[in-house]
Amino acid sequence: MKSQEYFITRIIIIIAALVIGFLGSRLIGALYFNHLMAKDSSLGNFQKHYQEQINLETDPYRLAKMGMIYLYNENNDLADECFKKATELDPGWRDAFVWRGYSELKLHKSKDALVSLKVAEKIDPIYPLTYQLLVIAYQQTGDNQSAQFAQEKLAYLSKSYNK
Repeated sequence: MKSQEYFITRIIIIIAALVIGFLGSRLIGALYFNHLMAKDSSLGNFQKHYQEQINLETDPYRLAKMGMIYLYNENNDLADECFKKATELDPGWRDAFVWRGYSELKLHKSKDALVSLKVAEKIDPIYPLTYQLLVIAYQQTGDNQSAQFAQEKLAYLSKSYNK
């Protein structure tokens, strides 16, 4: 009889532990969800802060560096803002236009990317990366003839560039 009571007591303890564990995990999950929601609303504040930093910056090279960091972290909107401002501050800087075109491609703004990349092409008509991105932009806009031309120029420049 005593062993039977001992067995029943153990089963009750195990069931109680499982119920407490289940309820505890639900509580922790709810707290974590609330934490994420609070963090999500603070992301908007960070976005505003970074936008202010971009607006205040006057060095195009620093803006481009910031843009590269934003691209690396998949924050393409802020990256695009950095490169836009960098191209406004230094309209003769090829790399700023190339990276602006790249960020616009990542944002699925193919027509805007074409504009930026064509400016980069005018600044430096022998830079292979410009043509690599132009191929993508032309393909995304459905201009296969221009994409083919850019591909041919890329092949020629890459061959010349690597000699």
